Amino acid sequence: MIMKTVIFYISGHGFGHASRMAEVINALIRDHPDLKIFIKTSAPEWFFQEQIPGRFLFSRLECDTGVIQSDSLNLDPRRSLESYAGFLAGREKRATAEVRFLRGEGPGLIVGDIPPLAFAAADDAGIPSLGVANFSWDWIYEPYLDRYPEYRYLLTSIRSDYRKAGLLLRLPFAGEMTEFAEIRDVPLIARRSRRSKHEIKEMLSLPDDRPLIILSFGGFSLGEEYYRRLTGIKDLIWLASERVGFDLEGSRNIRREELHRLGLGYPDLVKAADVVVTKPGYGILSECIANRTRMLYTSRGEFREYPILVEGIKRYLPSAFISQDKLRSGDIKEELFQLLEMPENYPPISLDGAQTCAEIIAGYLY
Repeated sequence: MIMKTVIFYISGHGFGHASRMAEVINALIRDHPDLKIFIKTSAPEWFFQEQIPGRFLFSRLECDTGVIQSDSLNLDPRRSLESYAGFLAGREKRATAEVRFLRGEGPGLIVGDIPPLAFAAADDAGIPSLGVANFSWDWIYEPYLDRYPEYRYLLTSIRSDYRKAGLLLRLPFAGEMTEFAEIRDVPLIARRSRRSKHEIKEMLSLPDDRPLIILSFGGFSLGEEYYRRLTGIKDLIWLASERVGFDLEGSRNIRREELHRLGLGYPDLVKAADVVVTKPGYGILSECIANRTRMLYTSRGEFREYPILVEGIKRYLPSAFISQDKLRSGDIKEELFQLLEMPENYPPISLDGAQTCAEIIAGYLY
């Protein structure tokens, strides 16, 4: 019997793309353990190893370049365009290699979230493809061209590749994605904790009598001195999930290795928290919704997705805004305690996106 194969091309920009595709892959493996899953991405392999208990193959590949961060909160539009221009300069060689790979593997389907290369290679290899996303890179880059019109050719290339996709599974909180020929809306994909808040805190030796606050900024280090300022705000517990290597009263440093040893993941930290302090992104928004956790959010520079995500935050979460200046200073006590006093209000939203996407993907294969 020939093993059926699905190849996932996943953007390495942040962890949002990787986390939601891991959920889709898990749903696929649960229903179809005979499937051969191949992941191609620049996101780290350890992330998928920790998220996906089933078998999969992994190959590190820069599928796209996303946006370039100038710091933990802001983006650099010019460098983002320059980076994709450099990527595009080697596109023909990269695409040729991928077509050769696809013809050798003979997959039944290509899934992209949401690198243009995935759909170009699939089309050249004669393999069906579909995308899963809430935005496309041409839509993200487009506003930057008002200042840097010399990069307009990037959009021409990206859009040409997106038009080769067979279907787009459009997630909630979506931007305009007009280049896709066929679009089907699907529910939210979100990582959910299966444990109670009390159980998680007990496993992490965290007190139950003080609110737990997490700062989530996508792997960017905030540093020890910043946490020293925060721990001056009494009656709170601060959870650091970065490698800052300190142990301050009023804080709990938990590294990825400890989480893994305890059988916990980042969604469990979100579930345990009373507030997540963050810049809006699909991954953290979906996890706060799924785990019913308040959000204190700040701006994130010139990112077109931001106002759409903020609409989602305001609609589905108890939330408050804090300026970057106040956040950087550590002066966040007022906003935090006002947010903690807000009534819990989590309007219903379907969280079955991973299962829905898995069923649609399986429909191409069985």
